[in-house]
Amino acid sequence: MARKRPRDIQQLFGGQRLQRFTDFTEQYQRWQQQLQQCFVALQLSPLLAHCKVVSVRAHTLVLEASSAALASRIKLQQSRIITHFQDESTGHISRLEVQVRPKIHTPSPQPAEKSAQPTQNVEKNDDDTVAKLRQQAALCEEPLRSQLLALAAKYEKN
Repeated sequence: MARKRPRDIQQLFGGQRLQRFTDFTEQYQRWQQQLQQCFVALQLSPLLAHCKVVSVRAHTLVLEASSAALASRIKLQQSRIITHFQDESTGHISRLEVQVRPKIHTPSPQPAEKSAQPTQNVEKNDDDTVAKLRQQAALCEEPLRSQLLALAAKYEKN
C-alpha cells in the first residue's frame, strides 16, 4: 500500500483552517478582555484568575468558573454582566451560563535542556511559518499548545 506524500508546510497553512483558527483565537482574546473589563467595572477583579469565557453561542455567554462558590457570585451579577457584554457589541446576549470546572493542580514537568545543534540554512518562508506556529501556540492552552510547539520544532530542524 502506497503511503501519501507528506504535505508541504505551505499547504498546511495556506488553507482556510489556519485562518478560521486565527479568527477564533482573536475573538477569544476579545471575549477575555471584555470579561476583564466587566469584572473590573463590577469590582469582581479577584475572580478573574478563576473565571474565563468559554464561548458565546445562541445568545448565551458561557463562562467557566473553578468552584461552585465563585459560580454563585458570578450568577448574582448575571444581569450586569449581560448588560456589559451587550454594550460592548458582542452580539445579542440574553443568558449567562456558568460551568463549574475545578482546576487540577498538577506539577508542571521541568523543561528538558536542549542539546546544542548546528544551525541549518532554513528558507525565509519556513522561518515565518515557524514564527506563526509559535505565536499561535502562545495563545492556546494545553494540549494544543504543546502540539503546535512540537510542529514548529519539527520544521525548525528541517
